[in-house]
Amino acid sequence: MVTRKGGKIVTIPLAPRTARAIDLAAGERSDGPLFLAADGRRLDRHGAARIVRRAACRAGITKPAGPHTLRHAFITAALDAGVSLRDVREAASHADPRTTMRYDNSRELHQPGEKPQVSRSQDRGNGVPRVLMPAM
Repeated sequence: MVTRKGGKIVTIPLAPRTARAIDLAAGERSDGPLFLAADGRRLDRHGAARIVRRAACRAGITKPAGPHTLRHAFITAALDAGVSLRDVREAASHADPRTTMRYDNSRELHQPGEKPQVSRSQDRGNGVPRVLMPAM
């Protein structure tokens, strides 16, 4: 059981290896936070982001990385592997299927080796530039 945003408690499926790692981390504890900071307090989102950034740096990844990078990679890898959009939506806890579909559409637009062009003159009025793909 996991407590999500808004205090919602959900049961999520885990790979056996992941479940064993969590059991080892929890030890004899049956409640309270699973991940603790060095000072023994609950690990917050900033501490988690720091851990991901450091791990990425140690792995030789030079692009910025954070927890959402891992989430994005998981969703994209699942879609690339042929997992149904419904199952990926459930695993990502997206209430609206359109949220998951954005990841799918992004995969189709950004084929390997193809860099999108960004046009600052054609932004959407929200400060986010429109991405232009090369003509095929």
